[in-house]
Amino acid sequence: MDAALLKKHYPFESRRLDLGHGRLHYVDEGKGDPLVFVHGNPSWSFMFRDLIKGLRGSHRCVAFDHIGMGLSAKPGDDRYEYTLERRVADLETALGTLGLDAGPTFVLHDWGGMIGLAAAVRRPGLVKRLILMNTAGFLLPPG
Repeated sequence: MDAALLKKHYPFESRRLDLGHGRLHYVDEGKGDPLVFVHGNPSWSFMFRDLIKGLRGSHRCVAFDHIGMGLSAKPGDDRYEYTLERRVADLETALGTLGLDAGPTFVLHDWGGMIGLAAAVRRPGLVKRLILMNTAGFLLPPG
């Protein structure tokens, strides 16, 4: 997508967080009760653009692009483990760095459900509320 078209449909300031194994892109719009949007595969934060536009007047809306997706870095398999465990750790690191590790509402879609719910189970008190969309709470099968 060219820059002008992207800006028209995704009118947010792009921010980046260096995780050591790649730069994580995110948007952080608005003020108020925080909402953290976690997308699935193979999408990115673009899917939440209309929700962010509509809610940023009353909420702090933070949406990440997982490493390898959207506007985040896209390291090769030799430099990044594309696993659930790595995704959960990336989310936890980003939340802590941005001061969002004390009760935001998670908005979880698709595989973002597994990522967000795994983080919530590992760290009770991390999440105030959950909004689940087209997802399920389950662990990967053995193997």
